Amino acid sequence: MCAARRNRSTDGLEMDAQQITDRLRELAEKNAVPGAQLAYVSSTDDISVAIGVRCHGRPEPVDTQTAFPFGSVTKAFTATLVAQLASDGEVDLDEALGEVLPEWRGPGNGAATPLTARHLLTHTGGLIGEHHTDDSASPSLLRYTASLSSLPLLHTPGTQFSYSNAGYSVLGRLVEEATGGTWREALQSFLLRPLDISPHFLHGPRSGDRSLAQGHAVRPGRGLPQPVEPALPPTWAPAGGLGGSAEDLIAFCRLHTGTHPAANRLLAEEHRSAMQDPCPVADPFGMADGWAHGLARYGPPSSDWLGHDGTVDGAACHIRFNPGTGEAVALTTNATSGTSLWFDVVAELRSLGLDVGEYRLPAPAAPSAATDRSLLTLLVGDYANGDTVFSVRPHGDGLRLSDRTGLVADLILHDDLVFTARRVDTAAPPYPGRFLPDHDNDGIGLLQLTGRTAKRVSTGG
Repeated sequence: MCAARRNRSTDGLEMDAQQITDRLRELAEKNAVPGAQLAYVSSTDDISVAIGVRCHGRPEPVDTQTAFPFGSVTKAFTATLVAQLASDGEVDLDEALGEVLPEWRGPGNGAATPLTARHLLTHTGGLIGEHHTDDSASPSLLRYTASLSSLPLLHTPGTQFSYSNAGYSVLGRLVEEATGGTWREALQSFLLRPLDISPHFLHGPRSGDRSLAQGHAVRPGRGLPQPVEPALPPTWAPAGGLGGSAEDLIAFCRLHTGTHPAANRLLAEEHRSAMQDPCPVADPFGMADGWAHGLARYGPPSSDWLGHDGTVDGAACHIRFNPGTGEAVALTTNATSGTSLWFDVVAELRSLGLDVGEYRLPAPAAPSAATDRSLLTLLVGDYANGDTVFSVRPHGDGLRLSDRTGLVADLILHDDLVFTARRVDTAAPPYPGRFLPDHDNDGIGLLQLTGRTAKRVSTGG
């Protein structure tokens, strides 16, 4: 089953909507994705296609209005909401959180540099990636933020990049304090309704009658989708609790390219531009080429492509937009293998003449000839990011990394302390990572793996 729409003719993409639908279906089958939506817009094009089914083994088709979980693409919406409040003078991006949130008691054991909303937007605040509480079912952002505020920071705010879901929950709490309502209420009133988006929230009462595509787990090499339910605590909603369609995502992208009819009313050009400015210290190695205020940057410095990726249990979602050309692309999928589908879609679009911005990790140099045991010894230890602890230990002539989830990977060390982590139990592609100096202490004290930074807590043995 499929649905397709094309509103304008163009000499842009060299395929019509039906051809794109057929090709998307082929690529989805290759990646064992039960259902997907793909939307693209430019100054001359407006294409929206949908393929597959909402749940594997059942007949209900995906159409262009079916809702999919956005996962971390939700963060781009939360960041835009904060930018709106900042433009109205309701939020000061550089004010210490302790001056705004009464429950914030000065995290980091009295860090000299206060944590601000700008740090949270750019993932440079030093907060841990994920924070779990004893009452995971509680929707109270105030209690969640209070429990987070007493935890030590990974590093001094404004000195390193470390992707943090927890930081966006704090931004949701900041929205509450600034508006007197909930994050959900503010998001609907200030951003979603004006963009004519009828969202599907993963938590709380349903806001409409839209169906939500069932998520699926796809194990590498097996290709059989297994239905799964999203396991996202309510307090993580500002980081990943929004859902909708690829067309909804295009409407959001058009706000940021300035081509939506309501763009200037919702967020003036100067504030949109400020959101897109790269943060100099935000180096999201392994995730993107740069990071702005709630948006990732893709491609070389001369490229204008921005966007975000999102995954949540059983789903993957991707957006890219180019403010210079007005082009935007959105893909929604209901499988963990949706990210692999995205890579295939990007390659297909390039073959059609659309070079979508996408992160390309530079090919590392050959494995470092420096197998000096003293260097390896300097890297051995335990590195923690909240409840996640990576153990790096000697193994043969090199190093092996493991964590409490069962991850076991051999580290191939390259120059500049960059490494690739190759799992020993699967044929999955290697993870990029690197060891970094700790600006708060002497020596190598941080490990960065796919964007998340862990702080050295022991030298191991």
